[in-house]
Amino acid sequence: MTESNQRATQRVPFADEVRFRAPQPYVAQGVDIGAGGIGVILPELLAIDTQVEIEIFDGAATAYGTVRWTVKDGDAYRIGIQFREEDWAIMELVESLRSQEG
Repeated sequence: MTESNQRATQRVPFADEVRFRAPQPYVAQGVDIGAGGIGVILPELLAIDTQVEIEIFDGAATAYGTVRWTVKDGDAYRIGIQFREEDWAIMELVESLRSQEG
């Protein structure tokens, strides 16, 4: 079973910086994002069920969620975060940025 098998919403690639405000300040690298959550690479391990607050799009959006899975990835950790509720405004920002790039 992979993490994608459990998702209710599809994710798209997302390589932007993700800033954690809680549980403590971290800077992570985004991997993918969807209305239901985000995947990040973080140098620190966060325990499953940890509550997080993150900023994305250079602070233009704040999201709240819960760590649902973690996987060791070299010297860092790939972490899957489920948003508290599906946030379609985040997906609109993603699509807007993607259309500007291409």
